[in-house]
Amino acid sequence: MRQQQELQYWESNTTYIDGNAARELQRETRQRREQVHQEFVRRQEEERELKKRQRQTRVAVQRNRARSLQISPAYVLFLTATVAVMAMVFACYLHLQSVLNQNVQNVASLETEVLNLKNDNDAVQKKISNSVNIDNIRQRAMDELGMAYPQEDQIEYFEVDNDDYMNQYEEIPER
Repeated sequence: MRQQQELQYWESNTTYIDGNAARELQRETRQRREQVHQEFVRRQEEERELKKRQRQTRVAVQRNRARSLQISPAYVLFLTATVAVMAMVFACYLHLQSVLNQNVQNVASLETEVLNLKNDNDAVQKKISNSVNIDNIRQRAMDELGMAYPQEDQIEYFEVDNDDYMNQYEEIPER
């Protein structure tokens, strides 16, 4: 479009003058017009090529979109199998999670039971230790059973080495 305007500008601004200078001017003008026209034609061809490439690209894109929308039966079967496997994996995971939660609850209840039994044992032990009166036992042993404290000559002392225990190889002699 711009080139056509330039061509019109050259045509309107050239004048005819008789003589060598005018003919030379016309020849240059004609050459310039041809150059402008050739460039105009070349640009039009480039634009046509560009539009043609764009059209081909659009057609290829549409073809690819249409192809991508089509799903083959094998692909559907593959997706179905994949979804089924994933569903089974999730079901197993949920089952294991529920079993784990159940086991945690069982452990917690057993720990509570053990704690209660320990508390009961401590209470019974305290009751037993409170029910036994050492003075009553000593009095009964001396009065009813005839027991007495040992005399000095009845006590035998053993020397123990630095060991923590002692082995007895024979009976302790009686006096």
